[in-house]
Amino acid sequence: MEQFIVEQEQQIPVHAQADVLVVGGGPAGLCAAVSAARNGAQVILMERYGYLGGMATGGYVLLLDCLCDGKGNLIIKGLVEEIVQRLRKVDGIIEPPKEVWGSDHIEQILKWRRYGSTGGEDKIVRYSPVIDPEMMKCVANEMVLETNVKPLFHAWFSKAYVEDGVVKGAIFESKSGRRAVLAKAVIDCTGDGDVFYTAGENYHTGNLPLGLIFRVGNVDCETAERFLSDEDRSRKVTEDLQAIKGCSGGYSFGELPMGFYMRSSINNVVWFNTTTQGSAVNIEDLARTEIEIRQAMMRTMEYFRKNVPGFEHAVVIDTAPQCGVRSSRMLDGEYLITREELMAGAHFDDTVVVAQPPYKKFEVSDGLKEIPYRCFLPKTVKGLLVAGRCISGDFGAIEMLRVIPTAMLMGEACGVAAALAVKQGVDVKEVNVQEVQEQLRRQNVLLP
Repeated sequence: MEQFIVEQEQQIPVHAQADVLVVGGGPAGLCAAVSAARNGAQVILMERYGYLGGMATGGYVLLLDCLCDGKGNLIIKGLVEEIVQRLRKVDGIIEPPKEVWGSDHIEQILKWRRYGSTGGEDKIVRYSPVIDPEMMKCVANEMVLETNVKPLFHAWFSKAYVEDGVVKGAIFESKSGRRAVLAKAVIDCTGDGDVFYTAGENYHTGNLPLGLIFRVGNVDCETAERFLSDEDRSRKVTEDLQAIKGCSGGYSFGELPMGFYMRSSINNVVWFNTTTQGSAVNIEDLARTEIEIRQAMMRTMEYFRKNVPGFEHAVVIDTAPQCGVRSSRMLDGEYLITREELMAGAHFDDTVVVAQPPYKKFEVSDGLKEIPYRCFLPKTVKGLLVAGRCISGDFGAIEMLRVIPTAMLMGEACGVAAALAVKQGVDVKEVNVQEVQEQLRRQNVLLP
């Protein structure tokens, strides 16, 4: 029988007020906050860690997947393109040159696959820059400060504050105690839908594997890649790691073999991804993931040092401070987009995001994927937008749309909509989507 305690009623101090509150400072939240602020809103960005970027920084997912359409055309623009440009200035990025985007030449595929720039299936080279997580944190800070967004770090979101069916802010826990932020519009960029969940909205779940990335230094990458380019050797590494329960290679659209690592923006540093089954909203699963994957990391490193030339002097630099989460709660919103619609290239009058993320059986001839504004709107409560991998879509759709650049586009669109709603004194559900689209185009976002 489940036990309960009764929490004492208390008055919660209002820490701050703003036009727009963004909860979660990951890829979607960063872009939502900057976009809203540039459109005239007073913005607070609430983040549980001491840095911004989420999976792109603290999760060590160092890849901006597939910014081109597969034909050599840049399609992910807006704030994503600006972030890339800023990273170039601080030597925080490695990227395939434009002349190889869309190339199916085997030498280019073999060169760039270790950087993750082949969309997972090694058919062609996709433009997928690899970023330095520390430089990304600094770039994110600069963008937030330049736009006068108020960052609220080390603030652990606890509960949506809902009054008469309207989300009017959020309660958070911190070293300063339990406090609240009030806002005219709130954007849920938590990834797990924590805001809409605590606001009582309906949702569904679909659990892709949890992961934990670790970085390894002192690697002679050229020597290692010459060794692993032999298919028989590569297959043996996979079989051996399977036998010793080493790192899995990570969930990907091409299902990477065990032991597959990716190169980073630093020449002698690589990163390994590995996965395990579990739920991102179950604390027991999260604890088990942290422990089991570190154990697999130790077995993997011992094996690589002994058996893979180039790794003789390799050392573990660090493991990611955040578990890798691919899906958990997904909103049952005003419109639930399906994978079938995405694959068919469905068009919508209220499209605010266009992308071509990686997925299994990708073909260059495939149409671009559109996301309508309604996918970001809860059915019941007002005052709330949702951006990132917890938007309203079926499991297959979210598996496709969850990648970092697409989440950034979602955040940018929701930031524009929230600022416009505040400016016009209307709810986010009443915003004129055509005005949102027009502003996004002015921000150099590709739309139909």
